[in-house]
Order: sequence, then structure tokens, then C-alpha cells
Amino acid sequence: MAPNIVRYGLLSTAQIGLNAHLPASRESETSEIVSISSRTAEKAKQAAQSHNIDRWYGSYEEQLIDPDIDAIINTLPNSMHCEWTVKAAEAGKHVLCEKPLAVSATECQRMIDAANANNVVLVEAFTHRWNPHMRKARQLVAEGAIGEIQTIDSSLCFNVNEPDGNIRFSKALAGGALRDAGSYAVYAIRFVMSAEPTHVIGYSHDSGNWGVDTTFAGTMKFNCGAIGNITTNMQQPFRCFITIHGSGGRIEIPNMFDDSGPIMIKKGDGRTSQDDHVIAVQAPNRFLVQLDEFTECVLTGDKPEFPAEDGLANTIVLEALYESAKSGASVSLGT
Repeated sequence: MAPNIVRYGLLSTAQIGLNAHLPASRESETSEIVSISSRTAEKAKQAAQSHNIDRWYGSYEEQLIDPDIDAIINTLPNSMHCEWTVKAAEAGKHVLCEKPLAVSATECQRMIDAANANNVVLVEAFTHRWNPHMRKARQLVAEGAIGEIQTIDSSLCFNVNEPDGNIRFSKALAGGALRDAGSYAVYAIRFVMSAEPTHVIGYSHDSGNWGVDTTFAGTMKFNCGAIGNITTNMQQPFRCFITIHGSGGRIEIPNMFDDSGPIMIKKGDGRTSQDDHVIAVQAPNRFLVQLDEFTECVLTGDKPEFPAEDGLANTIVLEALYESAKSGASVSLGT
């Protein structure tokens, strides 16, 4: 490892790697994406040359044995996260893994065990937790700024124009609205509550016999009595919000992905606006903040603020929601 620089490889040519992680690395003073891999050399070479990446590999295995690569950004489809994160860890590579960490709690634990056994850093990539408005909401909830939290609503929906061939609509690749988009809403509620739900119930719908959920709605109940509602869909106009309702007011974040977006705090009875105020701050690129924190952990040995166990906790909720949708019954998480 070069002094004060972590060299990353993009595991796959997924757009999230090329359009989000790569630009962030070029802003970073300590992180550098130097390679990309694909299942074919032609595809890897094309992506590398198009994005000025130094080297490419025609297989994931080749990338993992390269001694010049310190860490991997795993942007593979959901069903492949566990296998290739474990292989990367066994090759001594640190892993920043796209969400969801895996498709089951069992897979997550395998990944965590592999990371621990090989002394590498493993983190699930949920970037919206780095946005100042999300952090402010978490702080306000903890301080009791809007009283006792009673309900929370969160949603991520968007429209996939061409579902055919899209991995989100693939059962084999563990697609589906809840894993792909709803995981953000689930995470957001857990994040602002700084707590885990005790019970969940879920409902799903497959609009076109895809074999995956295209719509998912769920409810999460917390020990304190708060009830969180999530909605996600892959065939609707975009929305990405969280609203937190307390006995003394409401916190609204209209767009969780808008790095410098506003957070609106409404006090009183909600009928008048005299106590309302809006906070908006310029925020850095959340992918850059995430990458820099990960790199710092690799360089110093510090523990991540949100380690892989946090990804396991989120996956446990997702798994329980799917179980509920299948059985039609509420599922207890035993917390």
C-alpha cells in the first residue's frame, strides 16, 4: 500500500461505480480507483478507456490477485455480494460493498467473518447517512426536539423505463424494489431513530410476473412505540423522502439524496408556520465523504462509524419484511 493512498478496484462495470464512486475518488486526496474488472476483457477495457482508468481485467479473479490493489468497491448485483466479498477478503482486500450488504443475514455473517479472519475493513455503502440533513434529523430526534416520536414515513420510488434486462427486475440476481430502493427507506428510519424495530409487517406486489416485488410497503414498530412506514416502487415518478412526526412537531427531508437539501422543522400544532424553520447547508459529495472515511479506516486501523454489523442489522429487517409479505403475518425481530 502506498503511503497515505489507498488504491481501489471497481469490481464490475456497474454504473454506480463509474458514475458515483469514480468521480468521488478523483476528488479525494487519499483514495484512487486504478482498476476495473468485468466478466470479459472487452467490456472491462472499454469501460477503463472510456473513464481513464489505468488497468482492466477480464475476470474478477484477476483483479483480486493483483498485489497493487488495496481495496475493492463491490458493485456487483445483490446475489453476488457475498461470494465476491468473501473472495476479496480472502485475497486480503478491504471491501466497500454496495447495498444491500447481502440478501440474507446468514450471508452477511459470512462476509463479516471473512473480513475479521483476514483483518480487512468491510462497510456497506449507504451514502445518504453522510448527508447533513439526515445527521441533523438523527440529532434532533435524540435530543427530543419534536417530542416523543410517534410515526415516521420514508419512501424511495423511481421509474425504470426499460425493465427487460434490468438487474432490478431479475429474480436470479436478487432484484426487487425492497432490496434495491426500499432498503434506503428502511435504513433511513433505523438511522434517525438510532434503534432497531421489534416487529415488522410487509406487503408486496409484482406488476408483471417478474418474480420480484415491483411495489413494497412495510411497517416497522419500535420499542418506544414509534411506528415507521416505508414505501418503495420501481415504476413510479421519483420520490425520496423521510418525514418524522413527534408529539411536539415534525421534521421533513424532501429529498434524502440531495446532499445540500433542506431539512424543515415544524413545531406547534402544525396549523401555523410561526415556529417553522428551514435548515439548508452546503454539503460535500456524500460518495466522497464515504470513501474518505473508509480510506481513513484502512490507513489507520480505526473502526468505521457504521461497521458491517450495521449492514447485517439492516438486512435482518429486509429479510423479515420479505418473510412477512410471504406469510401474511407480522414478524418479530426479537429485539
